[in-house]
Amino acid sequence: MKREVRLNNVIFPVWMLLLLPPVWLIVIPGNFIIDSLVFLVSMAIFKVSEKKKHYKSCILKIFGFGFLSDIIGSLYIFLLMYVLELGRMGDELYLTIPALLISAVLIFVFNYFFTFRRFDKGLRFRFAMILAIITAPYTFLIPTSVFY
Repeated sequence: MKREVRLNNVIFPVWMLLLLPPVWLIVIPGNFIIDSLVFLVSMAIFKVSEKKKHYKSCILKIFGFGFLSDIIGSLYIFLLMYVLELGRMGDELYLTIPALLISAVLIFVFNYFFTFRRFDKGLRFRFAMILAIITAPYTFLIPTSVFY
């Protein structure tokens, strides 16, 4: 049985991928690298032992939950733009800032409750918070008018 996987994260928001599908070839590896670097540096800062073991067990969840969170944030923007007809894609901060915050909060929640559930509470919180802050989809804030 084939499982469907949906991906998105920090380098470009989902709507950019819909506009420029070849960008996927850059976005997927770029996001994986960013997620990996943030997690590896965080483990080094917090002096976590068995880094390789934790990296292998967590990185795909970090990566997948990041994409899922960004997709949900993007859906919020699309809902407001196309259903309620509010604003243009990426040009109004009242659309993009809440989407950014939704994605960041979801990155935290998914990682805290699922990815790092085997870590102690303090470390779980720190890892989830760092990933939420650093890997949030800040590119939601780039106005599309920059590209047109």
